Amino acid sequence: MPTSVHGARSDTPARETTTQWLLVAGWIVGAALLRLLLSSFVPLLPDETYYWDWSRRLEGGYFDHPPGIALLIAAGTALFGNGPVGVRGGPAIAALLTHVAAVLCAWQLAGRGRAGAYAARRAAMVMAVLPIATLGLVLATPDAALFATTMLALLAVERALAAPVRSLVSFGWWVAAGLALGGAFVSKYTAVLLPMGLVIACVVHPALRRRFADAGPWVASAVALAMFGPVVLWNYFNDWLSFRFQLGHGFNAAARGNPISRELEMIGGQLGLATPILFTIMAIVVWHALRDGWQGRRTATPTDLVVRRFALGMIAVVPLAFFAISAWRRPVEANWPAMIYPGAIMLLATSTAPVAHGTWWRRGGWLAGVLLAIVCVQAWRPLLPLAPRKDPIARAHGWPQLAAAVDVARHDPFLDGTVDRWVAADRYQDASQLAFHLPDHPMVFSLNLGGRTNQYDVWQNAWGRVRPGDGLVVAFDADAKGDSLAKVVSGWFADTQRGALVVLRRGEGEVTRRRIWLYRIARDVPRESPRYGAGLLPRTESGK
Repeated sequence: MPTSVHGARSDTPARETTTQWLLVAGWIVGAALLRLLLSSFVPLLPDETYYWDWSRRLEGGYFDHPPGIALLIAAGTALFGNGPVGVRGGPAIAALLTHVAAVLCAWQLAGRGRAGAYAARRAAMVMAVLPIATLGLVLATPDAALFATTMLALLAVERALAAPVRSLVSFGWWVAAGLALGGAFVSKYTAVLLPMGLVIACVVHPALRRRFADAGPWVASAVALAMFGPVVLWNYFNDWLSFRFQLGHGFNAAARGNPISRELEMIGGQLGLATPILFTIMAIVVWHALRDGWQGRRTATPTDLVVRRFALGMIAVVPLAFFAISAWRRPVEANWPAMIYPGAIMLLATSTAPVAHGTWWRRGGWLAGVLLAIVCVQAWRPLLPLAPRKDPIARAHGWPQLAAAVDVARHDPFLDGTVDRWVAADRYQDASQLAFHLPDHPMVFSLNLGGRTNQYDVWQNAWGRVRPGDGLVVAFDADAKGDSLAKVVSGWFADTQRGALVVLRRGEGEVTRRRIWLYRIARDVPRESPRYGAGLLPRTESGK
């Protein structure tokens, strides 16, 4: 029998393959259980309850994003109930699907067999320890739907590129890619960077250029655009509101920082999401894929492995280049370039480069695992010496207490004699948390007098619903600005009462404060949103 370098008897190839697949299953199940555990003790963040409120009013689009996350949450709450488990249930299933798709894509790209099983195990491990792939997919955000659909699209694209041009197999995989890409378009607007990267790869690489003569890519594009049609229609009937917001959000100049500091901030964000070592290794293997694919461009055939890896490398690098350009004008949030990771993970899992297998690979995996453990503990109980106001997880705490105080205020005798008693906050985060935590899940307005325009401005707001004789309970910031905004609202009512001060805490640490205000007998409520002055909302929305 053959022996290993240590003198021990080696496994047979079949046993080795079985062992690899058992490890794959272990990583997938372990990551799913970890996400389930985190979901159980980390309260819903404000953005999650914001998207949950979307799911109660399903539309073809929303101010911030397409409807993918709203559909996912609606499915989760239908299956698991209208609670935290339900809100995160759909995204949890999407995260599991992402993990499985990544494993299958790596297995196919590496050629199945023993090599494929080894690559599948590496993909499963990276998806389990990479912060953006595990921690980022715990939350009910658009990235959950985006990652799942993008990974499925890459799986289909890789299979389509592995099949002969104009073959029936290739056509079938292109149709599957179109369906997955359409799902990605419905998840987040940055999904457009996936086909952008693929098109650039096909334009510059001679072997890939032959794919333009295939009907498959064109059919895939038509399928994806058809699925995106409702989003376009929603924007058409809403003065292109979401498109204009996202374009301005990404490219309008910002006063904060300078171009160099913003570029460094963007790179620093990626080092945090992927850990410094693994991000560096992924950058190296993406470079190798692009270099090798370009060097062999004159002799390669469209189905060659080096050509497929070139396409995945371009799909990974284009989002980074796009947001590097964006960062030159305004700050880029860490998760915006997330489209770089599905392709980069596939290249890392299947790479034969020494850097992807040696000491630094092992160190990268251990570092990612340690950082993942630290963040998980921090999510459970504060471990790092972060001030509560600067702890991202702390933003999820204290909302049930605020909702309880607002519920008491709704029944205060001061409001006796009012017709309807409405609830509002000044920020969309506060409004959605109140809507979620109040026992009857009422409609809660976000006045947005001191914040940015958002979906609550698109829906019929206080100016469209509060009528003469109604009462209103509002939560403002407990500071001078909040008090000044409360006085603005007091001009709309006959009487005003300053209510309870609520301290939102994580454990013993104070996160923030809110002051509850009670307003009695509406008499002069504005009939249109003050946000019209921002130039984002069409006036036709006031009566929607």
